[in-house]
Amino acid sequence: MPEWIYSVIAFIVVTAIIIFFVKKRKDEEWEGELIKKRYTSGDMDTSESYRFVFKTTEGKKKRMSVKKAMYESWDQGDKAKKIKGEFFPQKVE
Repeated sequence: MPEWIYSVIAFIVVTAIIIFFVKKRKDEEWEGELIKKRYTSGDMDTSESYRFVFKTTEGKKKRMSVKKAMYESWDQGDKAKKIKGEFFPQKVE
């Protein structure tokens, strides 16, 4: 078999795995509360990162990376609702 076929197969497998996890995340639906905000400063090799940890009403923890603007607009204790079809939760007043 030509070597380029292995590259095509590897590309298809990686793409399928990425699609699986993106679809899984978009199909989630939950409500909860922001319990932790984590900021990691970057260094020479990495960039800074912003992460949220939510506790759902079912008692599970949901972790996600967010952009700086979203990180700054949320506070610990804020209520959240993740709607099916969206990537990020929305603040519930």
